[in-house]
Amino acid sequence: MRTLIDSRLIGTSIKNLRKSRNWTQEELADRVGYSVRNLRRIENEGTVNLDTVNTFADIFEVSAIDILDGVSFFLFYRYCI
Repeated sequence: MRTLIDSRLIGTSIKNLRKSRNWTQEELADRVGYSVRNLRRIENEGTVNLDTVNTFADIFEVSAIDILDGVSFFLFYRYCI
């Protein structure tokens, strides 16, 4: 069976990490080197590739798995429970 991942979950994970550090979108965009507009798109749509996930992981000082953790939980819940 082929599983499609809702990419918005990645954006939500990034947003939650940002908020847990009390950073504004402007602060995170500056740290990552993106425009605020691009960061908003990432948080709302989750349109990222693996390199981008790794960039955010470095900024947040977490692993890429931590960012993708919400996605794997969603898949576990949806398909295993």
